[in-house]
Amino acid sequence: MKTIIARNVNDALKQGIKLIKLNGEEVDSRVGKTLEIPCPVATVYQSPWERVLLNKERDANPFFHLMESIWILAGRKDVKFLSEFNKRIADYSDNGRTFNAAYGYRLRNSTGTVNSDKDQLLQVIEILKKDPTSRQAVAQIWDQEDLSNNTKDKACNMSIVFRIRNQELCMTVYNRSNDMVWGAYGANAVQFSMIQEYVAAKLNLPMGEYTQITNSYHVYTEGAGGIVWDRIKDQLETCENPYIKCPNLVLLCHDEMLDFEHDLNMFFNIYDNESWGLPEIGELSCWRSEYFKHLVIPVLCVYLIHKKYGAEEAMSYINSIYADDWRTACNDWLSTRITNQEAKQNTINK
Repeated sequence: MKTIIARNVNDALKQGIKLIKLNGEEVDSRVGKTLEIPCPVATVYQSPWERVLLNKERDANPFFHLMESIWILAGRKDVKFLSEFNKRIADYSDNGRTFNAAYGYRLRNSTGTVNSDKDQLLQVIEILKKDPTSRQAVAQIWDQEDLSNNTKDKACNMSIVFRIRNQELCMTVYNRSNDMVWGAYGANAVQFSMIQEYVAAKLNLPMGEYTQITNSYHVYTEGAGGIVWDRIKDQLETCENPYIKCPNLVLLCHDEMLDFEHDLNMFFNIYDNESWGLPEIGELSCWRSEYFKHLVIPVLCVYLIHKKYGAEEAMSYINSIYADDWRTACNDWLSTRITNQEAKQNTINK
């Protein structure tokens, strides 16, 4: 097994690029050629709350990553919400309406009812409250039916194990197959660190290390994945830690968990009632938690302005996002859209 010990996702990507370039072997897959590490890889995040990938070359979509993570915490499996931020995500649905292996639904809705006695996150929280030394706080994502199910959406991440050590909540995620660029150091670093943050806040504990163990650690060298790999493989190895410039973060805390859960339910109630709109969504007085008031809602408003009026108009509202990391990532993503549009227009004008 190879082990990457990283401060955060930006550090992990830097080390992952080097690992793939030194040790990657060509392996065919059902969706194209890959470079794969010939053994499992463990990534250990020492500061998992530094979860936002901040690099223009990678061009990760921070709006999608944040909203998908909120969607997971809400225990949902609908295609419609995620498609607001990433139209291509619908390609992974069998029926165009729901996902087969939605992580949040499997973790929180085993019986189809949020906060039921089958909510695995609430169960592991109770286990660790009763016995902080427990080694049985396991949340399962992979299902036996996945072995034979003919679906576009099979769970890549299989299980999450939590434990309390040195008065910190540590977490290990077991993964069967992970594209380093799109999965491991894109969506997963946000999704699972937010799950860890949620459980830690409920337990009134700081976050400890987050370890992700990947059985097949690879990058795609063809198609869209290959284009991104070619763009970043020689550009990120020497990048400095961008979190040095991000002192202001917005994180969950124990004292506001009731407010956060109120806001999480309200957020999706508003969406399901199709009452999202500008400026109404940003002006509602119902938001109680700092997390929604200073992060989720400002990020959403900037994105909605981008969709309705364009990236340049959205940039005018970017400073409404208090968190330095998310604001920087959103700013970079919008700037790239503006640059691409200008280049396209210049080509048309020639």
